[in-house]
Amino acid sequence: MKYTKWLLIFALAFTALLGGLIPASTAEAATTPGYQVEINKKTNKLYLYQDGQVTKTYPVATGRTKDLTPEGTFTMVVKIVAPGWKGIPGGDPKNPLGKRWMGFSVKGDSGRIYGVHGTNQPESIGSNASSGCVRMGEENLLELYKLIPEGTPIWIHSGKSTNKWLGDSSYAVQPSKGQVKVKGNKVNIRTGPSTGSFTIEQVDNGLVLENTGYVKDWYQVRLQSGKIGFINNAFATKLAEQNPPSSDFTDASGKIVAIENIVNVRSAPALNASIVQRVSKGTILTLTGVSNEWYRIKTSSGATAYVHKTVATKN
Repeated sequence: MKYTKWLLIFALAFTALLGGLIPASTAEAATTPGYQVEINKKTNKLYLYQDGQVTKTYPVATGRTKDLTPEGTFTMVVKIVAPGWKGIPGGDPKNPLGKRWMGFSVKGDSGRIYGVHGTNQPESIGSNASSGCVRMGEENLLELYKLIPEGTPIWIHSGKSTNKWLGDSSYAVQPSKGQVKVKGNKVNIRTGPSTGSFTIEQVDNGLVLENTGYVKDWYQVRLQSGKIGFINNAFATKLAEQNPPSSDFTDASGKIVAIENIVNVRSAPALNASIVQRVSKGTILTLTGVSNEWYRIKTSSGATAYVHKTVATKN
């Protein structure tokens, strides 16, 4: 079947070409920005929703035939600056993908087959002209790229648009609280909920991370650096909620310093509480409260945690 053959070629090309490209920054990524995307193949319009309201409308180009651009709800899983194409480097005027790629996962793929991208044929915008992807004009593309993070749901259809997003919300990042514990060594934390997303950093077994959301098989987490990323649930365990911290703390300010070679920073004032992070001797921590046995501190990411008095002292 010609379509299947084209799809395979397209997938292989992107697998080979996108590995060395530039991912989007995750340093200040929002955890739940409330963005949703609707793409209408009949009118060739892309609608950007925020908190349920249409905030932007863009003209786009979709597949030349109805079956080329898939319909349904998908998750945008990877963002790429200057995507290459069949030996043509990103940014080259001959490159048909333009300056940005926002790949969405279809049937569990890596986000390298279908995407919202630019074009070197701006006259095609507003028509059915692509081989399956969604083309945008350069100015609109750059604007949308800055707005939506990995994890944004994309609903594609060929019916009537009513200024109401009617996609499947399970493809969006759902807010969550609590903590997850890493299972395994050198586990990848990724920019998006897909193995095709870029790796932010690798973490080791036992590390406890703040859980800020989830989508399908992925937890959204906040790293100790403050960055937001995703970890597959095969490599993380959701921790049970801890009992509320003891109320015998009094507010305090200043700093404490770690006095042992390895000091455990815990999620609650108990020796069996999960370890949020480990710090080395001499590390300075911000003090927010004190009890008979524990210091209450604020971590670099802004979370509340606890250090036992036997392993730290006031600075």
